[in-house]
Amino acid sequence: MNPRFRNLINRKAVRIAAAAFLVFAVLALAVWIAAPYFVDDPMIRLRQITPAHAYLDRNGLPVFYETTHDYEWRFPVELDDIAPCAVSIMLSAEDYAFYEHGGVDYTAILRALWQDIKNLKIISGASTITMQLAGFALPDHRPSLVRKFRQATMARRLEQLYTKDEILTEYLNRIPCGGKIYGIEAAARYYFGLHASQLNRAEAALLCGVPQKPNRYNPKYHADDAKKRQKIVLDLLVHHELITADDALSIYETEPLRYRDFTQPSDFEFKAAPDEAIHAVRRARAEKRAEGWSPAQKEAVVCSIDADFQRDVRAVLKRRRDALPGVRDAAAVVIDNASGEALVFLGTLDFDDPDGGQYNAANAVRSAGSTLKPFLYAEAIEGGLITADTRVLDAPLRYGGYAPGNFDGSFRGTVKAAYALAHSLNTPAVRLAATLGESRMIELADKLHILASSRPRSGFGLSMALGSAGHTLLSLTNAYRALATDGTLRPVYFRHDSARTAPAGERVFSAGTAQTVMRMLTSLPLTGFEGTAAWKTGTSNNLRDAWCFACTETLTAGVWFGNKDGSASDALVGGTAAAPAAGEILSLAASKYNLTPLRSAWPNDDALESVEVCAETGLSASPDCKDTESAVKPAGIPLAICGVCGDEASAGKAFRILSPIPTVYVADDAEGISLDLTPGEGVFWFADGMYLGEKPGARTFAPGTHRLEAVRASDSAVDTVEFTVARKK
Repeated sequence: MNPRFRNLINRKAVRIAAAAFLVFAVLALAVWIAAPYFVDDPMIRLRQITPAHAYLDRNGLPVFYETTHDYEWRFPVELDDIAPCAVSIMLSAEDYAFYEHGGVDYTAILRALWQDIKNLKIISGASTITMQLAGFALPDHRPSLVRKFRQATMARRLEQLYTKDEILTEYLNRIPCGGKIYGIEAAARYYFGLHASQLNRAEAALLCGVPQKPNRYNPKYHADDAKKRQKIVLDLLVHHELITADDALSIYETEPLRYRDFTQPSDFEFKAAPDEAIHAVRRARAEKRAEGWSPAQKEAVVCSIDADFQRDVRAVLKRRRDALPGVRDAAAVVIDNASGEALVFLGTLDFDDPDGGQYNAANAVRSAGSTLKPFLYAEAIEGGLITADTRVLDAPLRYGGYAPGNFDGSFRGTVKAAYALAHSLNTPAVRLAATLGESRMIELADKLHILASSRPRSGFGLSMALGSAGHTLLSLTNAYRALATDGTLRPVYFRHDSARTAPAGERVFSAGTAQTVMRMLTSLPLTGFEGTAAWKTGTSNNLRDAWCFACTETLTAGVWFGNKDGSASDALVGGTAAAPAAGEILSLAASKYNLTPLRSAWPNDDALESVEVCAETGLSASPDCKDTESAVKPAGIPLAICGVCGDEASAGKAFRILSPIPTVYVADDAEGISLDLTPGEGVFWFADGMYLGEKPGARTFAPGTHRLEAVRASDSAVDTVEFTVARKK
């Protein structure tokens, strides 16, 4: 071929190649410039990786830590909450020119390329902090040129959308620090028991070296390797003239690494397994989510519980439980009356117990025994059927096959309602239940929110008055709180919020009715508590549950003892098992919160008013009532009028004890005198408050004054006789 022609072809080929290269370069540059605009914001994916969450008590103490969805520990903090030395050291170790480049450091790329060619292997990847952050959003972590290009493109997109400080903050909160520890705050907590803001230079240098090879430089398992990496990081600081060589040596050799004792728990110990606060944590989390909170948000959730107080309550329950033979479990709820926040929500004594330890007894449906009686009395008072001074009958009764008795097996005849409630007499409560009817009792239970939603709404019968329908410790404690707050039922909260406005609530009882019941429940002292409290115990049938609820003006406490498997124990009696624990809990609360002692009258001048009542029945006196006395009743609620006095024959109430008569009997000997009690069908006899039966026959009465009482079962008509037995002179 002609040389001239060959040269012409070669020159043309060179020009074509040059043009092609130029076109390619222009296109590549255009692609490089435009590429970030076609990339989604990497932060969208990054923020789908939710942080771990800290749950704090109302005083700011950590009570539980919850991992991310993939069991990572990551606690995001703001840049200002990280020690400045840690920030500067990380920049020096990972990306000294961070604030100068636009996401990609081209100088570093050329330097890394030269090192790789020179050593015939990859020495440096030249990834900037922004590129590393972008890489966290990529699912494939295997190194490749395609991945590197994607990283660079995403990094430039991040630089377009976010400030440098925002990018640096996200990076520091996501760096891998060994195992499941991510972010400098989680690393500081886990390795040193410190916040990131508390790190010294030695600790910061050590942690800033870990992300290079997180598992190899894990300080917990490879302290020597971590220490060597710390030296390299300090040398970089010297290289960038941030510190002198002498400073680096001093930091390395003398500045302490304050490792926490990994064999001992600490406030910063990360536990995937919950402790005794978990039941309150779950409730607080649910409340927070109902308010629109997302797990992607990083702020801590502040629970309503007081961790120290709950810990003390738990100690009381464990000590009391250990003294009760055959009893393994207990639970407690304490509610602040004003705010409705649960200061204590303890559903188990040992969460790690394989035998039901995770079961929340505070929310379990159990037989509540006599703890429902105050609400039954309140409903009767609200309806004007009784008040505290009304006489009620404690005597044997039978409704079909149901024949309840009292816990001690005795009966006391006619007693005041206040006495019957305070001493937890069963038969007066069941008689009130029969008067009210089952449907009204169920309606009341629903208003108080104490009947589990899964329970049927009929078929309980009169035994419902004694707790047979089943109720939870939490719902009953809040129902007692309603009595302590003038009869208004309000929600219980498990998230602390000092700015929350208390809802109006649902009026269940009038203020006068609630205060009347509170008065009735303060007549006896509560064991273990020196102040005045309204309290009530309960013992379920067959001795399976022991309860006590106690109210002051400030707090309401509920306590349960039992076995989660439902097994019985002779020690499960409300008065001896639960009441002392409730009293001790109120004493703890009194010293902790400086409780105002409960005023015994629970006064509210507008809620109560005086009324003249029949001295025999305790109902509003009629013109026929000969003996009257003053009593207190709820204002505005008419009290039923006595129908016993007056023309008893025409009223069908004629009922008299014929023998003995009100006189003085002379005994022939020191033992006393034998008197025949006139028998009668359906008549209950009581002598000096002791039940004698329906046909007592001849009874011996010792010298002294005696009170004999006969009650007709059909209509509760009562006649009494007082007589004296004297010794023969």
